[in-house]
Amino acid sequence: MISYKEDGMMSVEKGILLLGHGSRRQDANEGLKALAAMAAAGLGVPVDPVYFQFGRPTLAEGVARLVAEGKKEIIIIPAFLFPGMHLHKDVPEALEDLRLQYGDEVRFVLTPCIGPDPRLVEIVWERLQEAAGEVSTNGRLSGERVCDPGAITALSRALIEDNIGEEFFRKRFPGGEGEIVRRVVHALGNPAVAPLMRFHPEAVAAGVAALKRGALLFTDVRMVQVGINKGALKELKGKAVCLIHHPRVCAAARAAGVTRAMAAVRAFKEQLPGSVVVIGNAPTALEEVLDQVERGLEPALIVGTPVGFVGAAESKARLLESRVPYITLLGRQGGSPAAVAVVNALLALARGEAGL
Repeated sequence: MISYKEDGMMSVEKGILLLGHGSRRQDANEGLKALAAMAAAGLGVPVDPVYFQFGRPTLAEGVARLVAEGKKEIIIIPAFLFPGMHLHKDVPEALEDLRLQYGDEVRFVLTPCIGPDPRLVEIVWERLQEAAGEVSTNGRLSGERVCDPGAITALSRALIEDNIGEEFFRKRFPGGEGEIVRRVVHALGNPAVAPLMRFHPEAVAAGVAALKRGALLFTDVRMVQVGINKGALKELKGKAVCLIHHPRVCAAARAAGVTRAMAAVRAFKEQLPGSVVVIGNAPTALEEVLDQVERGLEPALIVGTPVGFVGAAESKARLLESRVPYITLLGRQGGSPAAVAVVNALLALARGEAGL
């Protein structure tokens, strides 16, 4: 929605207004100002707070100031949790009046409100902890010290299901997919990643089958390799390899002017067919794997959860279009812990156990 110039800065012709309801209590209005300041700091561009009722500046006043500054497009972000009468009727009517007032001189964009965003779950959980100190889950207090490994696993699973909801798993990620999602949520400590998980329809079956036959696992970084359950892998006669530090890979990367992660994939390419590829860190490794897939070298499964601001989301979006079975986590989030969690959940399923 927000366009940027080539230098990465938002166009000077655009302005941003954070629209709150407003209150007769001035201290209540201070929260919107604080949120606008945090948003401005995060975006690196001005974000001005305005109020629909009771507070100042009003929406009309905020628009007038931005127009006076030469803004040709004004983006209005409602700081409303859910769409009530104001967003269904009152705000659109106010914007229509502003459009009539400014004509073609200014373009107005009204974004959706916050809504039931899964990222709010973590905030709700934190508020519960702050309010109660100890939250009861299945007869046990989360604040109670738990030392038994089996009890820790059971309690973790219960807390994850309480956070996200058992219905979510039944409807969205049943069976083996849900086991993997639980494990990833547990590894990252963040329920908000659950809706970001994506599975090829054949991913779980293909991954379990490959592990049962002792498939070779290729990992992009050592952190992924060392995190995989070695006992389970040995039991299934599998092996995890990582070539990123191999001298020949390092030399090849320098000679070709590419990342070591890419060079490692190229060194492994002849063994790609039938293997399980696990990319937890390097987007360039995932891109190189997909290049090899296009050349006909197809792994049994690709676990792709690279993390970062450059190429991570794009490489995973490309993975979603692959014909090879895949498991991934959308966007910039992910990392080695997520990739390890996916593999260890698959190893558990291959041994007839729960993923978490």
